Amino acid sequence: MLKLYKRATATELRHLTNLGGPLVVSNLAVVSMGVTDTIVAGQSGETDLAGLALGSSIWAVCAVTMIGMLAAVSPVVANLRGARDEPGCARQLRQSMWIALIGGLILIAALLAAPWWSQWIQTEAPVRSVMVNYLAALATGTLPFAVGSALRGYCEGMSQVRPVMRIYLAAAALNIPLDILLVFGWGPIPALGGAGCGWATSLVCWSIAIALYWHAGHDPAYRALTLKLLPPRPHWATLRHLLAVGMPICVGAASEVTFFASLTLLLAPYGATIVAAHQIGLSIGSIFYLVALALAQALSIRVAQVLGQGRPRRARFVSIVGVCSGVVYALVTGVVLISLRHLLVLAYTGNPDIIAVAVNLLLLAAAFQLVDVTQAMASGALRGYRDTRVPMYMQLFSYWLVGLGSAYWLGEQFWGVYGYWSGICIGLGTAAILLLLRLRRTSTNTLAR
Repeated sequence: MLKLYKRATATELRHLTNLGGPLVVSNLAVVSMGVTDTIVAGQSGETDLAGLALGSSIWAVCAVTMIGMLAAVSPVVANLRGARDEPGCARQLRQSMWIALIGGLILIAALLAAPWWSQWIQTEAPVRSVMVNYLAALATGTLPFAVGSALRGYCEGMSQVRPVMRIYLAAAALNIPLDILLVFGWGPIPALGGAGCGWATSLVCWSIAIALYWHAGHDPAYRALTLKLLPPRPHWATLRHLLAVGMPICVGAASEVTFFASLTLLLAPYGATIVAAHQIGLSIGSIFYLVALALAQALSIRVAQVLGQGRPRRARFVSIVGVCSGVVYALVTGVVLISLRHLLVLAYTGNPDIIAVAVNLLLLAAAFQLVDVTQAMASGALRGYRDTRVPMYMQLFSYWLVGLGSAYWLGEQFWGVYGYWSGICIGLGTAAILLLLRLRRTSTNTLAR
C-alpha cells in the first residue's frame, strides 16, 4: 500500500512538474519585466521609481482583474480536454474573446481617466505626473493584453505550456532594451523617464498577443480551432458559464492585488523613500510568489483534467500533493529571502535609506510567503473543481476586513510600514486557513456524488 502511495505521489509530482515547469518560466518572465521596470526606473531617479511604484500598483489591479475575468478559460478547457471534447475547447476560446474585448475597453477608459482620479492620491506632484503618464502609455496595450490572456488560458488548458513559455521568454528579453531606450532616450527618441516603462510594456503586450494568435492559428495541436480577427456571434450559455466561473476568480484575485495596491497608496504620505522600499520588497517577493502561482495554475489544470476523466478520488489526491509541494517550496524560499536579503535589495538601488527599510521588509516577506503560497495552492485546486464563489467571499473577508484592518491599525498605531506588512501576514494567513477548509469540504462532497 505504501509503495502504491509513493508511486502515485511521484506520478502526480511529475504531472505537476511537466505542467508547472514551463508555467514557472512564463510567470518568471512576466515578473522579470516588472523587475526590469523597477531597476531601470530606479536608475532614472527616486521620483521616477516612486511614480512607477504607484502606477504599477494600479496597473496590477487592472491586469489581475482582466486575467481573473478570463481565468475560467484554462480550467474549463482542461476539463473538456480531459473528456476529449476539442470542439468544446475551441468554443470556449472564441467566446472568451468577447470578454477580453469588452473588459479591455472598460479598463482603457479607467486608465485614461487617471488625470482626474489621481488627484485623490496624496503624493508629490512630480510623482503623480510620472504615474499618470505611465498609465496613459499602458492604455495603448490593454486590448492586446486582454486578448493575449485569453489565448494563453486556452493554450495552457490544452497542456501546450512550452510554446507559451518560449513566447513569454522572448517578450521578457525584448522588454529590457525597450525599457532602457524609452526611459533614457537615444538619438531622436526622447527620454520619457518612468513613463517609458509603460510604453515598453505596451509594445511587449502587442508582441505577445500577435505571437500567441499566430501560434494558436497554426499549431496542429489545436485541430478543432479556427481563428478570425473578429469573434463569432455571442453564445450566451458559454459566456454565462465562463463568467460564472471566472468572475468570482476575478473578484478574489483583484481583491488580493487591490489589497496590496491600497497599502502602497496608504504609504504614499510616508514619502518617496518608504514607497520605494515597499515597492522593492513587493517586487522581490513577487518573484518567488510567481513560481508558486505557476504551480497553482498547474494544479488547477491537473485537477480539472482528472475530474473530466471522471476520477474524483484521484482529483482529491492531486490536491493534497499540490498543496503539500507548495508548502515545501514556501519554506525553502523563506530561507532564501532571509539569507540573501541584502544582496537582493542591492540589485535594485544603492540608496542607503531605501536599503535599510527594504532589507527589514524582506524578513516579513519570508513570513507571509508561507501563508501566501498555501492560500494560492488551495485556491488553484478549488478552481480545478470550479468552486469559485465561496472562495471569493473568503478572500474578500480575509484581505479587506482582517488584512487591511489589522495592517492599518498596526501601521498607524505602532510600527509604520512594518505594521502594514505585519497586517499582510495576518490577512493572508486567514485566507490560507479558510481556503484549506473549503478545499477539504469540496473534495469530500465531490467524492460523495
